[in-house]
Amino acid sequence: MTKDAKIIIYGAGAIGCTLAAWLSEKHEHVYLLCRGESAKRIREKGLEIYSAPPTTPYPLLEKRRGTYVPIKVIESIDEVENPDVIAFAVKNYSLPAIVKSLEGKINKDTVIWGLQNGVANQRSLTPALSFGEGAEVLFGVLAYNAWLDAPGVVGYQHKGVLVIGSANTIQQQELKNVAAVFNKGIETFIAKDWRNVTHTKLLINLGNSITTLLGKNFQSTTRPDLLQKIISNMMLEGMNTLKAEGIKEERIKGLPSWTLLKASAVLPQLITAPLFRKNLKKMGMSSMAQDIFSRNATDTELDDINGYMLSLADKNNIAAPYNRVVYRLCKEQFGKAGFKGMSVEDVYNAVQSGI
Repeated sequence: MTKDAKIIIYGAGAIGCTLAAWLSEKHEHVYLLCRGESAKRIREKGLEIYSAPPTTPYPLLEKRRGTYVPIKVIESIDEVENPDVIAFAVKNYSLPAIVKSLEGKINKDTVIWGLQNGVANQRSLTPALSFGEGAEVLFGVLAYNAWLDAPGVVGYQHKGVLVIGSANTIQQQELKNVAAVFNKGIETFIAKDWRNVTHTKLLINLGNSITTLLGKNFQSTTRPDLLQKIISNMMLEGMNTLKAEGIKEERIKGLPSWTLLKASAVLPQLITAPLFRKNLKKMGMSSMAQDIFSRNATDTELDDINGYMLSLADKNNIAAPYNRVVYRLCKEQFGKAGFKGMSVEDVYNAVQSGI
């Protein structure tokens, strides 16, 4: 893989668009695979991208002024001869059908790259190994918040980091090659232990469910003290579950440490509340919330993140009452027409009833 590597970003969501914009500034052969309104808008105007401070209330983001970045748009991987990397910036639930469509289209030495939350992509992408002689499957964890306002219009809080790794320890050269290419567009690191990295990020992603359940960014939180109890205990239960599973923390730049997360749960709120509220303001709309409130979708990452964590809790005899109640409420509420969020009091009372 050289500086002239051909890179396909598959998917024009928030992550796909930001990566395509940043990489296109440094590499000539970057292609964004998208269709429909996204493809039309980006071809005509370019990709509109802007940054906003973490504390910007969501409604004010509509007044943003972005930069238009010209992007090479394709609608099929067949349009790029011998791609070096195909990076999948789609949700886990979309992967199986996409991977199946790759059969007969992956060339020798093509690197297949999954950029999903959780670990389900490691199962979904494995069949791609049989589609092309020499094909490799790598994975990435992203530590930044981005959102899609409209097709071809994307915002982000700050330019975060990308951690890449592989479930196969012999793929170090491929990791170095990909890191060298992507590091020109976004700060990229190679994971020391990929299992630890994916689960460290998955722990943080547990919070996506509760902030979506409460309609954060769409309605105000009247009891931040109760919200802190819910989120902090969800994280503590998750930490205990991962430790019981033999997972160790892998520090990822930009994400809170396990020590800080535990302190928020066990120390008096008189000490921890100011920092919690500061970090709460930094939380943008999660990918799960974008699915529910922007796409009106019923398919989310809930099972791949929260459901998976609960399966580990069951395996290791961890009670995890906060996570169990939040998971149940999400399953009940997300499919309801016109869902706008529950009150934090109702969620907290439901958790207390379940303990």
